[in-house]
Parts: sequence; structure tokens; C-alpha cells
Amino acid sequence: MLLGRWRVPFFYGWVVVGVVFLTEFASSGLGGTVTLFFKPMRESLGWSLSQLVGVVTAQAVLAIIVSPFLGPLMDRFGVKPVMVAGAVIAGVGLLLLMHVQEVLQFWLLYSVVGTLGLHEMGGLTGHVAVAKWFVRRRGRAMALGTLGQPVGGAVMPFFIGLLITTVGWRNTWGLMGIIPLAIILPLLLLFMRSRPEDMGLQPYGEGPGLQTEKISTDAVPATLIEPVWTLREALSTRTFWLLVLAVNLANLGVGAVQVNLVPFLTEQEGISSAQAGLLLSVFYTAAICARLLWGFLVERIPVNRCLAILFMVRCVGSVGLVVVPYPFNVGSYIFLVGLLGGAMGLVPPMAFAIYYGRASYGSLWGFLRPLQAIPQMVSPLLTALLFDMTGTFNVAFLIASAVSLPAAVLALYATPPAHRVSSQPVIER
Repeated sequence: MLLGRWRVPFFYGWVVVGVVFLTEFASSGLGGTVTLFFKPMRESLGWSLSQLVGVVTAQAVLAIIVSPFLGPLMDRFGVKPVMVAGAVIAGVGLLLLMHVQEVLQFWLLYSVVGTLGLHEMGGLTGHVAVAKWFVRRRGRAMALGTLGQPVGGAVMPFFIGLLITTVGWRNTWGLMGIIPLAIILPLLLLFMRSRPEDMGLQPYGEGPGLQTEKISTDAVPATLIEPVWTLREALSTRTFWLLVLAVNLANLGVGAVQVNLVPFLTEQEGISSAQAGLLLSVFYTAAICARLLWGFLVERIPVNRCLAILFMVRCVGSVGLVVVPYPFNVGSYIFLVGLLGGAMGLVPPMAFAIYYGRASYGSLWGFLRPLQAIPQMVSPLLTALLFDMTGTFNVAFLIASAVSLPAAVLALYATPPAHRVSSQPVIER
């Protein structure tokens, strides 16, 4: 198989996994560090914390508007054009953030950077690309590809926090904008392929001969045949809405705590932005291990049970931030939420891929993104408002954790839906 001008002796899907890793690395590393800018921007521009956190809500509103259109585009034209457009928009938008002066400018620019840039480049598209290339070994392939999320989160906060301290927050935005344009964009143009059929392959195979091989479906175990659902069919199942409700409840707690974690450390615990960036790097380093662990577990344990365990661990870890004294609260949070529960970007997408297949996965995920944006739109901003009123994050963190408790129970009831199967099974070699 040819990779550019070089012949590679392995399935090209693993090249796609490598490209997804790098795009997820950049998307997470550049997008997940926005909270490091809150304190210096607050001091420089005189904005309140709720005004700064409002950018997350603004981004969620834009995601609600555009995501349903992006999903069908990925199914029809492939993920590559969407990812390329995202890299360009992210790079240009980050460069423009150097010159922001007003709150509305910040909201508008960063909403575009996040929703039409970074999420298109990696967060929205990465697992869709992997799901299109793999049916067998999808768990480990998606774990390796989306591993870029925690790796980016582990590496980038330290350097970005250091840059903010040394060159200022405006110049740091500009330096961040170079990464999508100079590094990610060329990689996408050279090596990204939207689906195996574009290269004459089937999902997860060893070479182009697979697509012509005649296989009797009667001799194939049911577990080796991928379910085929349209978006309309998926929406008619009870399992789909149980998953949506469970994931959204869990995301209420995740959004409230994760977005406000750096403000919690800098404003309530009184540490510097550089120290907070270092702790954020440690957290995402722990999440790397979690991603690899859950990538294998989800292939061996029913995915609804994986979700229930994941949601419960994250809930307990968030409560620990409030009830355990500093610095042990941060240590327990890193252990529970980072090391054991740091796979929210893996297990929920895997659940929908396992239950509903890859055929309409882009459309399905485009439909889901607005629903998942609702917790992102509500909980971080309410948490910041409560902090502005009370001077503490404790009440908001406890409320968010309590609301997410039923998510684990609902996940257990999200059993596999009755499905029809494709006429062309995908055989693992």
C-alpha cells in the first residue's frame, strides 16, 4: 500500500489513527488551555470570571447551530475536508485573538475558533474518522487515536502557562495560531483519508484484496457483523435516548468542574497560573493511562457497564475537591478523575459506534453534538456566576456532582438495541 510515495506494509487505517492522534493533540492542547488565560485577561482587561467563562457558553451555542450540518457533511464528503477547514479557521482565529479588546469580540472569536476550528480539526472529527476505518479492534484504535486529547492536555498547559508568564497572553494566542497552519494542515493534506473505500479497502483489513473476497454471511458469527443504522432508525430506539440522557447528566458535572478547575486552583486555592498549568499537565498525564486502559476494557466489558463505572468514579472525584483539604483534594481528583476516569472522550463515542455502526456515524454524532453542548452551555457559566456571588466553588461543585449521579444508573439500562446487520460483514484478520 502506498503512503504518499512510500509503500507501507500495514493497514492504512493505522496511519489515519496516527493523524487523528496529532489533530486531537493540537485540538485538546490549544482548546483545553483557554482557562489559563482567564486570570491574566481578567487582570489586564478588568473582566469578571463569569464574563470570561461566558466564552464557553457562546461556543456551545454556536455548536448547537452548526453541528447538525457538519455530521451529514462528514458522511457524504468524508472527514478530511472538514478537518482541513477546521485547521485553517483555528489558526487564523487564534492569531486574531491577539488583538481582542471587548468581551463580545472574545466570545465571537473564540466561539468560531472552538466550534468551527479546533472541534472540526480534531474533537468532532477524530473519532468519526477512526470509526469509519475500524470495526474490529475499534476500541484500541479509537483509544490510540483519541489519546492525543490527554497527551495534548498533559503537554501543552505547562508550556502555554510558561509562555503567558514570559511573553504575555496576547503573544501566546499568536504563537498558538501557528500550530494548526504550519503543522496540522500539511499533515492532513498529505496523509488523511476519509474512509477505507476511498483506497479500495474494507474497514480493518490487511490489503486491497479484501474488498473482492467473497464471504458467506451464514458462516460468520453474529458478533463479527457490524450493525447498520440510519440516523432516523437510531432516534427511534429507547437505548439512544437513555445514552443521551446519561451522558448529558454526566457532562453537567464534568463541565462545571473541568472548565473551572484552573480558576478553582488560582482563585480559591491561591496558586499561580504556571503552577495551575503544571497540575493540569499532571492531570492529563494520568488521563493518558486511563484512555489506554478503557480502550481495552471497552472491547471486553459491555459498554453500558463501562459508562456506569466511569460516571461514578468522576462524580466521587469531583466531590473530593470540596470535602478533602488542599493539596490532597487535588491529588485525589487527579487519581480518580484523571487516572481512573479520564476517558469521557472515548467511552461515550464508543457506545454509539458499537450500538449503531459506522455507516451514519457522522450524521449521528452531528445530531448529538448540540445535545451535548447544552451541559457545556449551562453548567460552567452557572458555576462561575455562583463563584462571583459567593467567592467559592464549593456549592456549585457539589450540586454538579449530585446531578450527575443518576447518569450511572441510566447507563446500565442502555442495553444494545435490536438491530439489522449489514450484508457485507467485516472479518478480522
